[in-house]
Amino acid sequence: MTEKMKMIKFCPDLTSKEKVVPITIGTGTFTRPVLHKCLQNKCVAYKFGECLKYDNCTEYYLEKDDTKEKENE
Repeated sequence: MTEKMKMIKFCPDLTSKEKVVPITIGTGTFTRPVLHKCLQNKCVAYKFGECLKYDNCTEYYLEKDDTKEKENE
């Protein structure tokens, strides 16, 4: 049985960063990127299921295949 999950892509324009303070002494603080999902209908560049700015679809389907789990049983 194959199960499809609907996923939303990350938007490059909504990428931000956050400063991470380490727990241990000796390692310095660092920044890491924070990715946010596409806003879809709230975004000006979104129309008919596609991002007009980057010319791509904002959703994709991730397939989960359960046949391997049944073979092992």
